[in-house]
Amino acid sequence: MFRTALVSGLTAATLLAAPAFAQQATSQAEAEATAPVVAATHADWQIICSPEVEGQPQQCEMYQLLEDSNNAPIAEISIAALPLGAEFSAGATVTTPLETFLPTGMGFAIGNSEQMRVEGFRVCTVVGCVVRMGLSAEEIDQMKAGSSATIRIAPFVAINQPVDINVSLSGFTAAYDDLQTRLAEAAAAARSGQ
Repeated sequence: MFRTALVSGLTAATLLAAPAFAQQATSQAEAEATAPVVAATHADWQIICSPEVEGQPQQCEMYQLLEDSNNAPIAEISIAALPLGAEFSAGATVTTPLETFLPTGMGFAIGNSEQMRVEGFRVCTVVGCVVRMGLSAEEIDQMKAGSSATIRIAPFVAINQPVDINVSLSGFTAAYDDLQTRLAEAAAAARSGQ
């Protein structure tokens, strides 16, 4: 049901850049060669990277499939580290079901905070509705120190009954540090021309 933002982004970029004839079915080997790979797992977080291509930096993100109380997939979150000097320390992409009531936006809180940050939806695609938001250094530190965060959405059929989705922060610090290391290595490789 869900795909990572990296998968969606790579797919969209491929379709935009390819000529019309390239939209024909590719072989399974070609599909596997361009599919993102799980590079590492840190507790409840995975590091998902684009395939290695000589001369191109590998793009990676942290990823977690979010489940409801019945262990059914309900949403997903991916976090990308941003280079030094960016406005935010990281960027998060959250994908929720198509049946989400969009005007209420998506709530996000770290830990037991009663104050919920509200972000607007950017777009809905065939895999779900997407929110993109920046995460400050303070929020990253809170996530490293915490055990969970909460995403709140309103179902279209019951807008007065919001649904809280748990985001486990188990493994967050290790995954974020891993992501930062990969970003630094890619930047160093790009500077040296590798």
